[in-house]
Amino acid sequence: MPNPKITLKKVKMFRGHDGIGLDCDLYVDGAKVAHVFDSANGGEIEYEPYGKNMEEMKANRAVIATLEKYAKSLPDRPSIFEGEMSSQSLDTLINDILMEMEKEKEVKKLEKKFATHIISYNKETGASRMITYGKPAVALSRIPLDKLQQSYNKLKAEQPAGNEIINTNLRALGIII
Repeated sequence: MPNPKITLKKVKMFRGHDGIGLDCDLYVDGAKVAHVFDSANGGEIEYEPYGKNMEEMKANRAVIATLEKYAKSLPDRPSIFEGEMSSQSLDTLINDILMEMEKEKEVKKLEKKFATHIISYNKETGASRMITYGKPAVALSRIPLDKLQQSYNKLKAEQPAGNEIINTNLRALGIII
């Protein structure tokens, strides 16, 4: 199974005894394969094969097994312990997908502020910095271009490593990027 397209739908996250729990559906290459559940009580993530009949469930169980083999074939990744590496698993793939979904959600929230903020964002850490003008926020289009350019230059110069300015509207406002 070379590079399967793995997606999660109907994602619900909740606070559990030992962390954040998960309840969602797992899709592989567009087909619903399993119900995924993590009770956040210190155990493993559970994968319940989806199927309207035994044949479908059996086929989806085989897909899950193939996904687990695929995950284990991926290169090791940095461990939570300094200088150590850990092997991949289906659980780590699911966690990576969840993290990416959360980052995308955060970026969409930030995109709603483009008209009134200049935003610097770090895709790895999720950290953001913003410049805004007044309360309530004044539309960037109403700020004199020279002042706006100065603010952009200042934010760009002071942003931490890994951050980038994500506004897609700045060139249209006349900002030199």
